[in-house]
Amino acid sequence: MTDLLTGKTALITGAGSGIGQAICLSLAAAGATVAVTVRRIETGEETAGLIRAEGGEAMVVPMDVTNEAAVANGIETVAKKYGELDIVIHNANNAASGLPEPADSVTEETWRRQSIISVGGAFLTAKAAYPWLQKSAQGRFIVMTSNFGYHGAAMNTIYAAQKASFRGLIKSLAREWGADGITVNAISPAAATPPTRTFFDQNPAMEKAYMRKFALGHIGEPRRDIGEAVVALCSNHLQYMTAQTLFLDGGMYPSA
Repeated sequence: MTDLLTGKTALITGAGSGIGQAICLSLAAAGATVAVTVRRIETGEETAGLIRAEGGEAMVVPMDVTNEAAVANGIETVAKKYGELDIVIHNANNAASGLPEPADSVTEETWRRQSIISVGGAFLTAKAAYPWLQKSAQGRFIVMTSNFGYHGAAMNTIYAAQKASFRGLIKSLAREWGADGITVNAISPAAATPPTRTFFDQNPAMEKAYMRKFALGHIGEPRRDIGEAVVALCSNHLQYMTAQTLFLDGGMYPSA
């Protein structure tokens, strides 16, 4: 454990598993109190339990990021319980967003259902968190994006479009909130979540071919390669960095 974030309170959306869970564990190990926010409270208990098992402080808060009142209530619950809110990370995403689908088959309902969680959720979370981040001496707002937002993704148009929109969001918020000492950034990760590992276990030939795309020869480990970088971005070590996207992809897209 480190003390980089001791005394800080962090809230993470979409924190029940995968990269969201890894970020929570890293933040807690660095000393932050962590609010695990999920759509259904039971899906966040595993993450909170892992944090507590390592000696950290965590609470689970049900928060539907598509509902403005629910987002405001969830953030207020956390901020009032701990007296502050210093770090907010939007990781929530529609589970179906990674499924391939040609653009001409995408329905309006599919577009709305995915966008309202990804982009809509990021905006509502930012809006509700702002008054609390403004009061913090070290306000941090981070969104999790994707290389697809910069390079495009055939058969995954919605996801690529949503992630690309985050660039405009963080740059705009950074300009608005800079005077308050709040930094706003995005992280574009490439990491092996449990579903990815399962897929590779079932398709070893595809895993070998995929790994050739990485300059470092391997895909990232969620906690070590993504979570620890999030800690650095939330600490004083990178307090002068804002309106930027941090690519954590092992050199998969060196021209990003």
